[in-house]
Amino acid sequence: MTTTDGDAEHPRSRRARRAILSAAADLLEEAGFRSMAMDAVVARAHASKATLYRNWPTKAALAMDAFMAEVDPASPFPDTGSVVEDIRRSVAATVQVFTRPRVRQMLLGVLVELPHDRELRDAYGERYVVPRRRQAEAAVRRGIARGEVSRDAGADILFDEIYGAIYLRLLLGSSPLDAAFVDALVSQVFEGVLIG
Repeated sequence: MTTTDGDAEHPRSRRARRAILSAAADLLEEAGFRSMAMDAVVARAHASKATLYRNWPTKAALAMDAFMAEVDPASPFPDTGSVVEDIRRSVAATVQVFTRPRVRQMLLGVLVELPHDRELRDAYGERYVVPRRRQAEAAVRRGIARGEVSRDAGADILFDEIYGAIYLRLLLGSSPLDAAFVDALVSQVFEGVLIG
């Protein structure tokens, strides 16, 4: 979020920001990113345009803050001592969050617009994908150092295989995103790179 520390100290500013984020999340859930108009956010939040644009200069920035407020605290990446278990737990937490109806609708409203909106695509990559990719890379490096996985294990490919499968099921909605899927997915992705 692009707020300043000084603004964050004022209770009225905090309330206004919370109202704006809540309104943006509601509209993102209801109508998707393309139809989430900034004027509609202002009207629903009973906030001023000045407050909105001071904190979120673009719709993409606002949408990502609204989305991250829903998912970020619920997406931990553990260090259990096993790379497979680290990834399994992270994927399970991600799937659990993605299958919450509100988050699922918000995410779908973002994903379908990524090919068409560069600002949104950049914001989603920077705010959501890149930090998780780095965490997955760190987990794979730990696994290599412990002798669990081959030195040839490509963290990028493993990450893409896992998230690609999750996004496909999310977008098509034809197969369940559940614990059995998570276990099978992680096991298959790591099958070729585990040592021993």
